[in-house]
Amino acid sequence: MSSSDSTDTPDRPDPSASEVDPAIAEAVDGVTNRFGAEGLESMIAYAETSLTQARAALDELADTVD
Repeated sequence: MSSSDSTDTPDRPDPSASEVDPAIAEAVDGVTNRFGAEGLESMIAYAETSLTQARAALDELADTVD
């Protein structure tokens, strides 16, 4: 997919466009090595839930500033 047909929101950075923090890479590699693809899928599902909660908290904070 090229950047011209990306559906990402403009205010959120594209994770593939920057370096991944070594701590994140270590966590992902550790789960992959220990639990395989199934564990990585579980980690991704958990991360998506956490991301949704974090974004909601940021939105709530932004609403209190306005």
